[in-house]
Amino acid sequence: MSAGPLRIALVTGGHSRVGRAISEALAARGWRVLLHAFRGTARAEALDQQLNPPPHGPMGVWQADFSDTAATLASFETLLATLPAEAELALVHNASAFENDDRDSVTLERFRMHHAVHYEVPVLLTLAAAQRFPCGQALMVLDQNVANLHDQFLSYCLSKGAMHAALPRLALSLAPFRVNAVAPGPTLPLPDADLAAFDAAARATPLQGAVAPEDVADAVAWLLDARRVTAQTVFVDAGQHLKQWREPAAPGA
Repeated sequence: MSAGPLRIALVTGGHSRVGRAISEALAARGWRVLLHAFRGTARAEALDQQLNPPPHGPMGVWQADFSDTAATLASFETLLATLPAEAELALVHNASAFENDDRDSVTLERFRMHHAVHYEVPVLLTLAAAQRFPCGQALMVLDQNVANLHDQFLSYCLSKGAMHAALPRLALSLAPFRVNAVAPGPTLPLPDADLAAFDAAARATPLQGAVAPEDVADAVAWLLDARRVTAQTVFVDAGQHLKQWREPAAPGA
């Protein structure tokens, strides 16, 4: 009986928070998980050992700073050349930066950083992957704010919105390479967030509670296996995008 094709999932920021849940869910479903990390490479290497046990063993960790677009693309193309040509490749663009700014506090440096991490790098990596693995796929981890206007986190929201707008054009241009997205809502509070405010905000969603990281991971895993689905965004947000929304739990909000 055939073991099936080799499936490799590259999960950016895949060693912590929601990214870790995604990596663990995909490994449990038979994917070989290749982790990217910017910081925390020691944690990523430990998780690599856990997710990719013998006989195949660890995949290794891809270290890259996504704020440096050119260097990231160059190292990614080198990485792609090491992957078996017969593999089924999935890129999971989970790496994220989350800083609060508005019209009075936005800076060129912060604006460029958010767009590099959430838009430029995911688009360029997707284009490079589709060229080498034309039957592969990419999945973007967005945010419910792409369907929910507010005046906080201006650079962050603009960059996530740019990625959301690019989704159908990439899916059409790169087919049969598939491109989909998930858009989480209130999942994990930031380390310095007001926990009481976060809990109250989560309870105010239509489904009255926070989203577990595993819920996001399950949606990612489903989309990667949904072979006739492309250009779709699945909101995993307890209905948060259906209501006018602000982020009361964020520092400075």
